[in-house]
Amino acid sequence: MPKFGQREKEWIQQDLLTKGRDLFVKQGLKKTSISDITKSVGIAQGSFYNFYESKEVLYLEILEQEEEKIREQLVLPFFQSGNVTRESFKSFLMEAFSVMETNAFIRQLFDEGIMESLLRKLPEEKVAHLVNSDVDFFTPLVEKLQRENVIVEEQSEVVIQLLRMVFLLFLQKQQIGEEHFAESMDLLLTFISNGLIKKVD
Repeated sequence: MPKFGQREKEWIQQDLLTKGRDLFVKQGLKKTSISDITKSVGIAQGSFYNFYESKEVLYLEILEQEEEKIREQLVLPFFQSGNVTRESFKSFLMEAFSVMETNAFIRQLFDEGIMESLLRKLPEEKVAHLVNSDVDFFTPLVEKLQRENVIVEEQSEVVIQLLRMVFLLFLQKQQIGEEHFAESMDLLLTFISNGLIKKVD
């Protein structure tokens, strides 16, 4: 098995992330083999394990990158804007849904039941990190808005869990049924925004 220099390792790892994402979007997690990934990158199949324990661990790292982009481009600017009202919060949620729906990688996560496969096959510590990631990220943002008297005084974990439930519900559109889904979701987001946010426009 060839030994890679540090810079070459960095290039290969980035290539694994980029090419892996393309293959996962095109073929899905289940149908994409480690051989498919290493062929696209141009390394021996055994060399894959110098970088990742399994294709599920690679998938998780790509997912974390996708989430980080959304957080940096959408979530942080909104929560730090200083203008969080009921109407702007509802608009933020709708924009977040739109971003998730148009992101083929994230949409596939739920359309094809990949999340269940990840939870079964990932090491326990990575499952724990995946589950706790949202809480760790959103807790200081929610608590900041609570100190500013913008969000109701509920436990931050409860607020975050509520938002997580809504996002998961949105991603189950096909299972729930698409007829009247948009109108129903709009009404639900109105209820949630009015219930969580104190400040009106």
